[in-house]
Amino acid sequence: MRVKKRARTTQGNQTLKSVLLEAAWAASKTRTFLGSKSWSVTGRKGKKRPKVVIAHKILVIAYFVLKTGEPYNKLGPDYLEKRKSISTEELMIRRLQKKGYAVTK
Repeated sequence: MRVKKRARTTQGNQTLKSVLLEAAWAASKTRTFLGSKSWSVTGRKGKKRPKVVIAHKILVIAYFVLKTGEPYNKLGPDYLEKRKSISTEELMIRRLQKKGYAVTK
């Protein structure tokens, strides 16, 4: 039997945590990489968990911007879709072919 892992945020800096969660809430409403990431996590984890995930992404982005000194490049809302090795269309065609349908493009 698989045991569920409980994810909890550590104490840390309470002010930073509240600011990051507020920024994550705002970012989840946009049509950007962070917004699309929020939607993809919402489907799997529920409504509140994506905000912690997006807050962590914002923290990582800020860290690397400060570390490297390079400006942040927006990835766009379709970044996660482009990154997939197989397109959604090909995936659907394969699913239909497994069920016995003849599919042509």
